[in-house]
Amino acid sequence: MVAKLWLEPVALERAGGFSRVELSEIARLVQVNRAVLLKSWYEFFGR
Repeated sequence: MVAKLWLEPVALERAGGFSRVELSEIARLVQVNRAVLLKSWYEFFGR
């Protein structure tokens, strides 16, 4: 199973193997944790 989501703005890029309900929950969790995810991304890759 795979899901790729953009963080700015939160949007599903592609997915495979997840149900619509699961994808909705994944997107919700990404939205709720967006600030933490972006902070970690920029700390690792720089900006």
